Amino acid sequence: MQGKKLNGGKALAFHSYKGGTGKTTLVTNLAATFAMMGKRVCLLDFDLYAPSLTIYFRKTPESYLNELLAGEAEISDILVDVSSELGLKGKLFIGFSSPKKEDIHEIEIHHDMKWQLTALRRFLAAKKELFSEYNLDYLILDTSPGIRYWAINAIAAANLLFLMMKVNEMDIVGTKKMISEIYDSLIKFGSKYFIILNKVPGASPLQEFQVEVNERMMSEIEECIGPKVIGAIPCFCEIQFNKHEFLYAIKQPKHQFSKSVLDIANKIEGIDQRIQSDEE
Repeated sequence: MQGKKLNGGKALAFHSYKGGTGKTTLVTNLAATFAMMGKRVCLLDFDLYAPSLTIYFRKTPESYLNELLAGEAEISDILVDVSSELGLKGKLFIGFSSPKKEDIHEIEIHHDMKWQLTALRRFLAAKKELFSEYNLDYLILDTSPGIRYWAINAIAAANLLFLMMKVNEMDIVGTKKMISEIYDSLIKFGSKYFIILNKVPGASPLQEFQVEVNERMMSEIEECIGPKVIGAIPCFCEIQFNKHEFLYAIKQPKHQFSKSVLDIANKIEGIDQRIQSDEE
């Protein structure tokens, strides 16, 4: 552990209107990118209804996030430090959600509101401990798509919110609905939110993503939806359909996908620095 950071870290929530936006792929690579930059990062799998990080990282932890919420484990019990095995300059801790059918069913159906509120208090206490004891720069929350209880809790607990979407009519209409029904109410409490476009057509790993096309499309989406678009990630079949598409940001840092993720990481860091400057 290190001393408490002067300005504190930030909690970042990543959300989407529906599944299939590539949110988890982006979030894992973004967490690894921040850690490669020397940051101290914790990634929590808050997609409790369809967890996938155990498969992505091929890990079977001793304790899951579900046990923390149930009061059966501490935050220190559920964290897996993957920094050394990935050769990272900084730190990357991961808290996995249980992929067991009975645990998913338990979260989704069996618990009443009293249990859920107690579980939420446990999560908020764990969040506080992560920043005070682990000296995090970023706590990254990968949420369930849509309007679900634990997705909304994760969003509400974040300092910065990032809404992932593809550039098609369904995502555009659904994202606008999410903003009007959820995000615009959260902004009243000081949270800030941004758009990230993913699986954007028109790029090849052999060529740079066309800057003018990228910027025009981002501008059109901002005009249509409202929030600022901080990045557009091209769609690459070799990532989307790879049997095990594990951390391109580390394995192939010169790939255009990895460069796009690095650009988003730098923009998030710039947003964070501006917020810290305003707070001072």
